[in-house]
Formats: sequence, C-alpha cells, structure tokens
Amino acid sequence: GGGSGATGGGSGSSGGGQAGGGQAGGAGGGMALTCARCTTWGPANPGLPIQDAELVELSGLAASRAHPGVLWAHNDSGDTARFFAVSDTGKALGRFELPGATAIDWEDIALGPCPAGTCVYLADIGDNALKRGVYTVYRVTEPNVAVDAVFTVQNVQWDAFSFQYPGGEKNNAETLMVHPTEGDLYVVSKENAGVPSRVFRFPRPLDSSTTVTLVPVATLTVPGPTDSPMTGGDINPCGNAILLRMYNRLVELRLAPGAAFETIFTAMPREVPVAPEVQGEAVTWAPDGRGYATSSEKVANSVPSIDLVGCQD
Repeated sequence: GGGSGATGGGSGSSGGGQAGGGQAGGAGGGMALTCARCTTWGPANPGLPIQDAELVELSGLAASRAHPGVLWAHNDSGDTARFFAVSDTGKALGRFELPGATAIDWEDIALGPCPAGTCVYLADIGDNALKRGVYTVYRVTEPNVAVDAVFTVQNVQWDAFSFQYPGGEKNNAETLMVHPTEGDLYVVSKENAGVPSRVFRFPRPLDSSTTVTLVPVATLTVPGPTDSPMTGGDINPCGNAILLRMYNRLVELRLAPGAAFETIFTAMPREVPVAPEVQGEAVTWAPDGRGYATSSEKVANSVPSIDLVGCQD
C-alpha cells in the first residue's frame, strides 16, 4: 500500500472535541526521500477483498508511512463521521470515530504534515446537487496502528477547516491532496463531461477559526475520453509526482526538475495501469513512491478490494 505525507506518525488520542488549530505548513518535518522515477508500472491486478463489512462505499485511501502496510480509508456519503484502518491485504484493523463532526459527503482522505507530526485529512467536499457553498476538511493526528494490530474502535480528537470557493460558487469535488513537506492542501473539482477540472489551494497558513476562500491554482487538461471526471488523487512522498484518479483511468503527472511545485498541474499526463474496478474513486502512493494502491466503491454484489501496482524497473 502507499500514500503521501511526511514521515513520523503521532499517536491517536481519545475523546471528542477539538484537536487545536494552527498551521500545517512544514510543521511535520519528516525524512527527505528520493523517489526514483518509474518507467514501467504494472501489472494491475485485482487484490484481496477488504474484510471490514462496514467499509463498503470506499471513496478514499491514504497509506501510512509510519506504519508499513496500513492504509486509512473511509466511506462515501451516508456513513457517520469516521474512518477505517485496513492492511494492504484487506485485513480490518480499526474504526475511528470523530465525535461531534458531520459527514455530509466525505470524498477523499490524505496524509500530510501537521503540528502533531503526521495527520489524516478527511475531505467533506462532495456536492452533487451544488447546494452547499461551505465545505470542510477534518484533521486528525494519525493513529498508532500496526499492520498486525488487534482490531480497535476509538474516538479521536479533530479540528476542522471550513472553506468556500472564489465568488461563493458551488463545486462538487472528490479529490484532496496534501503536499508532503509544505503541508499545502489542494482540492480538485469534479466536473461534467467535457469540462476541465480545476485545482484550488487553501490559503496559507491553515486557519480553523474562520471560513476561508480557496485560491485558484490551475485548470487540468487530461487528454482522452471526456467522460472521465476526477474521483481522487495523491501527491507522492517526494512532492514531485501526482496520481489523478478517474472511474476507470489513472494518470501520472511529473514535476520538471527544479520547477515550482504548482507547475506540475500543467504537466502532460501519462496513462498508468489501474485494475478493472467498477467505480474507482481511490488512489494512494506507496511510501517510497515506487508503487500505488487503488480501490473501488461497492456496486451491486461486488466486494471492494485493495489493488496494488508496483514498479517493474
């Protein structure tokens, strides 16, 4: 399994309430990595089924770097405010409740630096009916869960970052990405067929005391079928490549050496392998940037699985 975010997890804390505001930018530190470029990805084969019967509408994945083989996941709209820990072989490891938080339409999950070290970011950003106007990203210190852990159910502390889009416009979005060292939060809109997705960033520093207005960053151009809306994404642990998920496609964008990070959104997308998934909405990088994991929502009688792809170089 894989995921972005700075190294060094914090321990989970029990009890509801606020985890404390403050900025995320660069506070997590973390070990410097060198993510070697992969020339040949694959193969992309269906993986092992997820063994948690309550994780059925999987909409986001983020792999721990502090706890190898552990992935964080959550359900789509209709669930309570909680997330799950599973192993990269599908084993159920735990459920983590956010007391007092709301889950209108959680659509993605990411790891990134925060004042506590490494945090899990949960994106309540779905808006199919375009009626919300104000959206929220929740932040939780990464729980301390090993791949061989006994199943646990915990309450965790959280803080929340509310935002709106420029001009008060309403957008549907299913992609949240956190820069692994800078801590910047990026939201990618999910558009109708033929309309390019747009990338927005939270203003710096993060502020939990007010509703902020996101900053427009870029418009994404992804060649190929125009009926491929963005359903997920992740920045690699080195901050020099991005995976963008569509229902049945996956593309990689690479940062030019020495270039400013946000120029990556204008890079030429490269198609990379993805397992056949009924409604793919989740993707996360491996901790070393040499692989990635995907998953799908449950459709009809299908059981979601963790599908792993490695580098063949």
